[in-house]
Amino acid sequence: MSPPSRQGVVLGGVMLLAAAGTLGVLLSKPRGADVGFWFDAISADTLATLPERLGGEITASEMKTIETVAVREISHAFRDFQVGLSDRRDATYRVRVVDSLRYPISPRMPAPSAESRSIPGLGGQGAVNFRLIAHSAIMFAPPEMDRDDMIEGIGRGIGRAAAHEFAHQFLGSAPIHDSRDTRSYEYGSAARVEQYYGEMRWDIARPLLAQRIGLK
Repeated sequence: MSPPSRQGVVLGGVMLLAAAGTLGVLLSKPRGADVGFWFDAISADTLATLPERLGGEITASEMKTIETVAVREISHAFRDFQVGLSDRRDATYRVRVVDSLRYPISPRMPAPSAESRSIPGLGGQGAVNFRLIAHSAIMFAPPEMDRDDMIEGIGRGIGRAAAHEFAHQFLGSAPIHDSRDTRSYEYGSAARVEQYYGEMRWDIARPLLAQRIGLK
């Protein structure tokens, strides 16, 4: 077999470089995120032990409303991004709503509203504290809010807390708590009226999310 011509060698090199460049572009493109969200069983005690202002325990019908509003809020938060939301327990990124949480270092510390663990690019899992969010939604409700508004506020607060945790899972150690906008998903505390009522938006995490998971 005769050796390849100089022209053939050059052409082959160009093709290899083109292929490598294409691969690099493909690998550098943002990848969409597969996320799972669901509610674990919430205890009868938690559904009944609520601030007096609500006027009684949360009913089964109201729990359905809370779950629907929470899912709707997550969908709304990530409406511009390549996020596929389901209730799959084996999704790459997962957040579940639990009855309550304890501070991971000491039970004497205030309970967190939510928490997450993740390896960016590989997946993550987190949880939202139903008891704390429900109490806060009732306590922070403006005077004109009625029971139905507060039930929706609980669902909204849970969904927004979950969106915050998904952002942590997507972005790892990115300092999203640096946002000072109390109407942002990134803001580092659920102890605010904006967590439950009114509109919410992304702040400093938006360009990072666009780079990491991509815009629609």
